[in-house]
Parts: sequence; structure tokens; C-alpha cells
Amino acid sequence: MNSLQMMIEALEIRFLHITQYQLDYRWQGKERRLRHCVMWYVHQGSFQLDIDQSSFRCKEGQIIILPAHSLISFHAISDELLLTSINFDAEISLVSNRSWLQLLNLPNVYEDQTNRVERIVLEMLIPENDATAYVHLLQQSSLLRILYELLNHGDVTEMSSSYSHLDKRIHTIIHFLHSHPQLMPEIKELAELVQLSDSHLRKLFIKQTGQAPLHFVHSIKIEQAKKLLATSVKPISQISYELGVENANYFSRMFKIKTSLTPLQYRQQFGLWLND
Repeated sequence: MNSLQMMIEALEIRFLHITQYQLDYRWQGKERRLRHCVMWYVHQGSFQLDIDQSSFRCKEGQIIILPAHSLISFHAISDELLLTSINFDAEISLVSNRSWLQLLNLPNVYEDQTNRVERIVLEMLIPENDATAYVHLLQQSSLLRILYELLNHGDVTEMSSSYSHLDKRIHTIIHFLHSHPQLMPEIKELAELVQLSDSHLRKLFIKQTGQAPLHFVHSIKIEQAKKLLATSVKPISQISYELGVENANYFSRMFKIKTSLTPLQYRQQFGLWLND
């Protein structure tokens, strides 16, 4: 597993709501701070959009992703506009001080050249009188399908394979941890691996990930443990040992701090059960 795959697997998405807007030349907004992530699909028309320090001329057939907490301004260019707005929350908890778009190095604007995304968006627009208690599940899954289409796009894949918003030394450490899951390295070992002093490594991690090196290592170990707990019937003590934590009780405490669940509770909720 490379660092990009790890970030994608740690990505958590929660659909909030979807609305379609029929707008005209008067549509505009100045310096609005977003509380959630927003995705716009432009069905018709064009408009000018500013996201923080970047400007875009948006048009029909484009998907625009607006990160949470970004400052946006916009105004219509065409006489008529038709767009669908999807609000959602997205987070990669491994890195607390950067947005998921930064971590995956994704652009804000996409071209829907095959109209695949538009078809999914239209499926999500269910009239209120036809809505049931289960519609939210359909819309959540549809949002994930849209993100898959965007992430799986050829140009995005090429960009993501060499994404650079994390320092190369962080990538080196992530690769080392995934290549040697049985090790629980000390900070001194990681510092030597990337030719830094302990103090410089700590500063680098806090700046790049918002976490101290040890906390980051623990976060990766927890992500590895989740997969083992959910996909195997290995004893928890064995999983702990395989991840370089010899004290299973310490492993369980660490796991609960990070997930609010004990390893056993996590396995009961998300693990295999047909062999029970």
C-alpha cells in the first residue's frame, strides 16, 4: 500500500443534502465562508468563481468542488444558469491540518466529458413527495460513485500518483511503516531514516500533518489494525504482535483512544461473522 492509497482508504464521506437551482444573470455572492464541502454540477450557463486565491470561469458540463472553510465569491456570466449543489462532509483524519483535496492533490474543476457524473447527479434529485426514509442511503452511495468517477479519471490519477502536498520525507516514513508493519520504530529510528534530528522531525510532522510523529505512527497502526480486524479472525493479541505492539493491553487502549471502540467492539461491528 502506498501513501496515496492509505489516504484514500482513510477518507470519510458523509452526504448532507442536494438542491437544484434555476438562476439568472443576477446571481452573485461575495466572500462567503463555507461550513461544509460543496460540489456544483453546471447543467447550463456559465459564471465566474473565486476560491480563496484562485479564479475560475465555470461552464456547462463542469463539476466544481469547493472545500470546507474556503472563502468563495461568484457572479453569473450567462443570462440563465442551472446547477445542482451537493453539500457533504469529507475528512482524512490521519492528517488534521490539511483538507482532503490538498492531500489527494485534486483540482477544483473537472470536465464531465462523458456525462457520467451528470447522470448520477440527476438520479440523486428525488422529489420530496417521492422521498422515503431510505433515500439518504441512495444519495450517500451516489455521492461515493461521483467521487469514484472523479478520482478514477485518467488525468487525476496521473496527478495523484505524484502528489506533493506532503513532504517527501513524510512519504518515505509512510512507505517504511507499510513495508514493515511488524515494526514499531522509535522516533530516533525514523529521524535517522530521513536524516533529520529528533526535534526537526517533530517540527516537520506537526507542520505537515498536525500530529507529533508518535501520534502519526499510532494512527497508521490503527488503520492497519482496522483492516486486519475486519478481514481476518486472528486473535487480537496476534494482530497486536504483528503490528509491532507486544503488549496487547496497550494496543487495545491505543485503539480505543483513536476509535472510541475496543478492538473487539470494532470487529463485532465491522468484521467477518459467517465463520462464527
